[in-house]
Amino acid sequence: MDKFLESLLKRGLAPYLIAAVVLLAGVTGVVAETGTFSGSPSPTPSAADSSAGSAQAVSGYPAAGGGDNIVQVINHADTHFRMDGKVKLDQIPGPNVGPKNEAIAFSSCTGCQTMAVALQINLISPDARNIQPLNKGAAINYRCTSCVTYGRAIQYDIQVADTSQIPSDVRELMRQMDATLNHIKTSDDSFDQALAEVNAVIAQFKELAGYLDDKAEMTTDPTTPGASPLPPSPVPSSSPTQSGAPAESPTPSPQPSPTSSV
Repeated sequence: MDKFLESLLKRGLAPYLIAAVVLLAGVTGVVAETGTFSGSPSPTPSAADSSAGSAQAVSGYPAAGGGDNIVQVINHADTHFRMDGKVKLDQIPGPNVGPKNEAIAFSSCTGCQTMAVALQINLISPDARNIQPLNKGAAINYRCTSCVTYGRAIQYDIQVADTSQIPSDVRELMRQMDATLNHIKTSDDSFDQALAEVNAVIAQFKELAGYLDDKAEMTTDPTTPGASPLPPSPVPSSSPTQSGAPAESPTPSPQPSPTSSV
């Protein structure tokens, strides 16, 4: 090797040798950093590739914007009509929209009627790109003879220019539904009368019908397929409403006890 270098120096080829060494060192560095052996630059992503990546990220991102409105009514009182309902407004300015609205009615009695109504109105930013609201009505019977059980989830998803401003028709819908639910809970209305009153409020606001997701489930079966003695507990942030149970538990419990509805 030394003789080879001497030969090059005598021929005056040292500058070329130095250039070759520099070039080899640069190529070796590329291999070490990228794991590839190529002199061409890495291709830049196209606009189409960028759009596809962005869309994929959005679809895979959990929609966490918005709150939960969960109404659960449990009826163990024979021949009694038990009902509860709640109205909730969500103002969601962010790009991710994932509110949850659920009405769960459970009956285990004889000749009883049970109704749960959840109304949720979501005001959504026009810039929202990930809108995944959840709306569900569920009715469950367990060893229930001559029962009518009804869960109604009413959800409006409305995109507005400013989510901090409540449209007048939305405000009026909330006022009327809240008054109707309170009236039903404190009156001697029958199941049919209560259902007619709820339907009448919704029918008054036809201009909002395009934003409405209305889901209801009713069962008269003695036992709903797959039902257990009690329905699954709702998320920790919500409080179930239970009827036909003692007001106080005989022993303290680390979990909050369900409250009784009227």
